[in-house]
Amino acid sequence: MESDEKKSQETAEKSTFSDETVEKSTFSDEVKNFYKGELKEIFATFFKNPIDGILAIFRNPSEKAYTNSLILYGSVFLLYFIGSLILAGDARKYIDFSVFLKIGLMPVIMMLAISLIAFFIKSVSGKPDFKNELQTGGICGIPISLLLIMALIIRLFSDENIMRLVNNPANAGAVVLLLLLYILLMLINVFQQSLKASNTKDAIAWYVAPASILIAIYLTFQISKVLF
Repeated sequence: MESDEKKSQETAEKSTFSDETVEKSTFSDEVKNFYKGELKEIFATFFKNPIDGILAIFRNPSEKAYTNSLILYGSVFLLYFIGSLILAGDARKYIDFSVFLKIGLMPVIMMLAISLIAFFIKSVSGKPDFKNELQTGGICGIPISLLLIMALIIRLFSDENIMRLVNNPANAGAVVLLLLLYILLMLINVFQQSLKASNTKDAIAWYVAPASILIAIYLTFQISKVLF
């Protein structure tokens, strides 16, 4: 009897281990497939068809929308974390490691804030699925990522102090300010298309989207002050 019990326990442990291995391999495969194919499609849609294309993504979310959103959140975190290490240059040896983690988390907090605001607005007129609303913040991660890429380009071709530009954007110059405005408009457009996908009236989406993005930016800084 004892030997039978041991065998059954060993069999159960092996099956549990195999299930965990399959889950891990499946998720890693999903990440690879996302970067190989779906990410390119999202990028192409975002830049080539920024209105109808993004609207179609929200109206017809794929079965992998939730997983893809999580991958986008993680990708933005890694981009900002690694990017901040590069931007710091030789000074990173004097900066606490937690600072870079905080920098990586800030855009993720903003993406979550955008998703939460979208979820709250849509809950007034319907029954939104929060997993699908994560896609709103996930796609907003594309223009948010452009902000870091822009900073890396400035760091590469200029000796300008990035932190000084962040603290005083007026010194950034007209071109950089226009790019910042462009990124803000892209965020507003994503949020607007997300609202329209839930049958929100165009006029309401037009006025609510800019306010929502500004609120998300404000909440990000306030939450960051509390947490960090």
